[in-house]
Amino acid sequence: MRLDKKFFTKDPFQSSLELVGANLCCRLEDGSIFRSRICELELYTEKEKGCHAFGGKCTKRNDAMFLSGGHTYVYLCYGMYNMLNIVLDKEGIAAAVLIRALEHKGCEGPGKLTRFLGITRSDNKIDLCNSEKMWIEPRDFDLEIAAGKRIGIDYAGLDAELPWRFVIKGSPFISKPI
Repeated sequence: MRLDKKFFTKDPFQSSLELVGANLCCRLEDGSIFRSRICELELYTEKEKGCHAFGGKCTKRNDAMFLSGGHTYVYLCYGMYNMLNIVLDKEGIAAAVLIRALEHKGCEGPGKLTRFLGITRSDNKIDLCNSEKMWIEPRDFDLEIAAGKRIGIDYAGLDAELPWRFVIKGSPFISKPI
């Protein structure tokens, strides 16, 4: 069972917490399906300076963030790393979670996981509710979630201190301890 549009368009904080432990599923080039738990993510909304769409600013780079929840937003970071984000909230409101790590060796960090899965900017704007290439299945177990500040956004001033990084507590796969 995959997550539906209703899940992705509800409150972004609630969706973020429920995405921790959910399974990211991708069809690989050989046709096989890779499935792994999301063990680390960060929430970004247009109301804070860490977000690419701060203040509701829509650009060619970030326009996927303004789609309805359930789409992918893939962008290039530092000219070398593709970053996978999942758009949340209703159409026209920019919010997304950066998928930072999966519960799989080689996927401990956002650049490593996209390289491992072969995710590129051509995967931008995939509708996760209807795609055969990528989708998310709900978490089916109880877990403890830890929260901390997001990584690498010191430019955001006080907003960089927001505890909007969520991880499976005790996971050895997160990119940096909380």
